[in-house]
Amino acid sequence: MDIFDSVFVVCSVAFNLLIVGIFIATKQVHPELRKIFGVAFVSLGIPFTVVFVRYLLQGRSLQTMVPFGFILLYIAIELLLDRILKVDFRQKPITHIPYIVLEYIALFSLIGISFSIDRIWGWIVSMAFWAVIGSLIYLYWGKGRQPAHTLH
Repeated sequence: MDIFDSVFVVCSVAFNLLIVGIFIATKQVHPELRKIFGVAFVSLGIPFTVVFVRYLLQGRSLQTMVPFGFILLYIAIELLLDRILKVDFRQKPITHIPYIVLEYIALFSLIGISFSIDRIWGWIVSMAFWAVIGSLIYLYWGKGRQPAHTLH
């Protein structure tokens, strides 16, 4: 595993764990912490872009480069919509659903590319993905429930 592969898998774990942090900070209503995690998340676009260019120069296969492109596209959309334009696109299903689909394509791309680099790292990135799923469940757990009314 060369240095660029190492950067990819470490950034892949960070990608997942920063999403976990964003979900937990959102649930705990810590907007300043959520913002810090969000900035760190979009900052991953820098090392991912460096690795992408290196892989391109190495002539990596389309089975690596196309999924990698989805990862970069997802980060770019996060940067553009959340940080630059500050568009509240998550409120409408017509804009939120394609975003979620792209997010999962990016997440599965991280796993697939990581497995192509190293089996152990593939499993580590997969476990980080399951942490994302767990934090997503935590984020939405109890939403929509009405508080219990008690008689006094």
